[in-house]
Amino acid sequence: PSITLKGHRERIESISYFPDGQRMISGSGDKTAQQWDLKAGKEIVESRGVCEESVWAVAVSRNGRWFATGGGNWNTTELRACEVETGIVKTFKGHSTWINCIDISADNTLLASGSSDKTTRIWNLDTGKLVAGPFKSEDPVGPVRFSPDSKKLAVKSDTGMCLEVWDVQSQKLDVRVRESRRSLGTRSQVFWTKNKNNIIA
Repeated sequence: PSITLKGHRERIESISYFPDGQRMISGSGDKTAQQWDLKAGKEIVESRGVCEESVWAVAVSRNGRWFATGGGNWNTTELRACEVETGIVKTFKGHSTWINCIDISADNTLLASGSSDKTTRIWNLDTGKLVAGPFKSEDPVGPVRFSPDSKKLAVKSDTGMCLEVWDVQSQKLDVRVRESRRSLGTRSQVFWTKNKNNIIA
């Protein structure tokens, strides 16, 4: 490895790069989300965030304006977005259990959150308000991913046995694919192909 970053006390659950490629954020079971200066190879200490429970998911917007964190446990949920330049933190409330995965839309305006409460929600980053959902799934939600045009949201179950595509504007389910075995994999990501119509899960 070119560099080794040390600081977390427990397992790292999620990482995301900033657009400049010089910084990275990581979320851990030690209840912190930390930013790293990759050029210097060390933590940006003043940006350390401490949460009440484990941080399961982190995401950075494509314009670098926002970074978001999601976590919690069976009884609590933590979903926040921080505006990097101002340090202003927004808190989003609605889920009843921990956040498994989050994604920020390509236009940097929307935050999607998938939870073990079997729902997915979409929030406006500027206003902090819920704009779509809850989308109700049959299983606890794992990875979520906006399409490149931000019009669709792919939702994969935490068990890897179900994949859904929701229309963001109409808030209706376009398609649900269910397998009898874990052929979709577990705890993995979801990616849209360049033509915006196909998904790799």
